[in-house]
Amino acid sequence: MDKKDNKKSILGQLKSLWNSFPEVLKLVGTILSIAIALKVLFPAAIVEINTFSAGPELIEPGEPSVLSWGVSGANNVTIEPGIGAVNSNGSFSVNPPETTTYKLIATGNKKEKVAFCTVTVKGDSLLINSFDASPDAIKPGESAILNWHVSGVSNVTIEPDIGVAEPTGTFDVSPARTITYKLTASNGDKEDAAYCTIAVEENPTSPENVLPSNLSSAEESLTPQETPVSQEDPASQENLPSIGSFNANPDAIVKGESSNLTWNVSSASKVSIEPGIGDVGLTGSQRIFPDETTTYTLIAKNELGSLNATKVVFVQEPSVPASSEPVSTSSPAPISTPEQLSPADGTVFDSSTSGITLEWKAVTGAANYTVEIDEYDSDSGLWLSESTGSRIKSGITKTGYSFELPVKAPGRWRVWAVSPGGQESNKSDWWNFNYTIKSRDEVQLNT
Repeated sequence: MDKKDNKKSILGQLKSLWNSFPEVLKLVGTILSIAIALKVLFPAAIVEINTFSAGPELIEPGEPSVLSWGVSGANNVTIEPGIGAVNSNGSFSVNPPETTTYKLIATGNKKEKVAFCTVTVKGDSLLINSFDASPDAIKPGESAILNWHVSGVSNVTIEPDIGVAEPTGTFDVSPARTITYKLTASNGDKEDAAYCTIAVEENPTSPENVLPSNLSSAEESLTPQETPVSQEDPASQENLPSIGSFNANPDAIVKGESSNLTWNVSSASKVSIEPGIGDVGLTGSQRIFPDETTTYTLIAKNELGSLNATKVVFVQEPSVPASSEPVSTSSPAPISTPEQLSPADGTVFDSSTSGITLEWKAVTGAANYTVEIDEYDSDSGLWLSESTGSRIKSGITKTGYSFELPVKAPGRWRVWAVSPGGQESNKSDWWNFNYTIKSRDEVQLNT
């Protein structure tokens, strides 16, 4: 009897469970409905930086300025340099010894927002450290990134179409035709300008493919003028590289001061400047600190030959005031070249590696660092620095930089330091890296 009773009990439980199954489904459906309704009524917060400012923006040496910020929807908020993690809303008093650009980073829900704020210290010399584009030659519909770093000012202006910008930053542009951008930096009665050209490869010899300038005639007179280049036979020079301009501003300086080389080249596969600079892009600018009168030579090459242009920068000894006591006129001490750490030269990454972090040792007296990342184009057999231009990232305040290449191809990198006054160290050696390429048999085994 016990066995029969047990069987009847088990059968009764199974029957009861089967009869209650629709109720379980109803319960699960109700829970899912409530979850969906809560998600609709209370969506995930969007990360927003509502405010980030400094007051005052312009201070005397030794005076304080107060950073104020308001952020919503973020799990983590940090301010660099020298502050670190902060609350979503607050203020912080800073007393920078020199003009400093602060960076606020807000993260939440796998999203990140960034804002910049600059405190300018009076007395800092105005200096356009860099203004370039990467790449500086594109096809219609493609985009390029403008990069700039200016010290000694609170704001800069970039024309056309961009307007007021922070002293250090980047901007994504996609011009329809070849265009020259002008960066203007001013600090009281001092003003400086730099130029950057992005070439759009669309009938480059046709004059209508060059965007008309939005600058006034007075401003256009500031643009670098063409450096004469000797041409023995115009017919034979037709397909050689073209050097539109190669200039120094100013071209006469006192020892210890700097000058800014600017250039504009087309139809070249490789451009270099000697002495001491090396390979460069088709257009750009480079701050120089010669100790003596120096003749700089720009060499533009392609498969048909080469073309040269020269520019002399005259260096004068500082004048000594009439006084019984000697006056010290020593020039700025040279800044050391950063020592690269990783990835080591010749490193081979697995093809599944999603990103690379470059690291180097800190340099005493460096305000920031500039990194150049070059890629090898197997189709042309050239490095991008020899054709369309490598990737250059300036204004890095840490001793590391992370990036990801869109194509797993051979690459190389180098780094140099920049002093608070804009003086650049020598560039480090190129360190190469590559990726492993799995064979077809390996791919089949993995799958």
